[in-house]
Amino acid sequence: MGLFGADKVFKQVVVKPVNRLFTGGFEAMGAISRKPDTRTKDELVQTIDYYTQRIPEMQEFAKEIKTLNPKHMGTIADTLELSTHQEMLPTAINLGAKASNGVTYRKAVVKDMIEASKTNPEAMELVDAIINNTDSTTSKYALGMMSGGVLKNKELAKQMQATAQVVPNIAKETLNGGYTMDYSKQENFMDMIKTFVNPNAKPDKIKALFTDLAPATEKLEPEFNIYMDKFVNSSAPMEKVKENIEVLPDVVKMLGDKAKDMDVVDFVTKNTNLY
Repeated sequence: MGLFGADKVFKQVVVKPVNRLFTGGFEAMGAISRKPDTRTKDELVQTIDYYTQRIPEMQEFAKEIKTLNPKHMGTIADTLELSTHQEMLPTAINLGAKASNGVTYRKAVVKDMIEASKTNPEAMELVDAIINNTDSTTSKYALGMMSGGVLKNKELAKQMQATAQVVPNIAKETLNGGYTMDYSKQENFMDMIKTFVNPNAKPDKIKALFTDLAPATEKLEPEFNIYMDKFVNSSAPMEKVKENIEVLPDVVKMLGDKAKDMDVVDFVTKNTNLY
């Protein structure tokens, strides 16, 4: 008999995560579309507790993460879930590996996310968009690339916010097709992200590239190259750019065979009086 008249058996409560990224079944590759995070705050706390108890370098952040905006808590929970998931591929990425400074990529990016949640929430929008629209290899590749401090750069907030809105387009442009057994698609994805998350990029041009210019040129012949950096870095007023895009089909028709030498970005941003 115990002190209170009966023997007590105390069982340790096992905390389980409420994951949303890998719940079994086939894991799609390339550009994907995940459903929005619908976890409650209690479920997020439970998930954060699970991972911070099991990942030593995360333990120091456990309390602070749980004070953040629940949406950002969810993004960090996703990051920790990603960091413990191992793809059965030669190109599997380990966010638990240490960078040249001796800090794991996982610790560096989560630490920056905590600060970004408070001072640069637009960066969290971008991370969330990447996780929701790319496969695990690409998401982890991007998180590793962004672990060097860019998420804390408030001067890029507007560019990050605008880029977050077009991540699905970027993913479809760079990630579709078969498995290449290297990181070439991930490199192309991040190259495009870096083109837009750039102090010279104009946020209104980032969205217009996909909603206005690209759709207009897709309907034309010959096939035109779009120099994305030149377009998004242009200071031309969007009103004028849209006017030029509207008359672009007529100009291409007028030029005939000479249209193949046309720089459409120069035309829509500078209007070189070709008509």
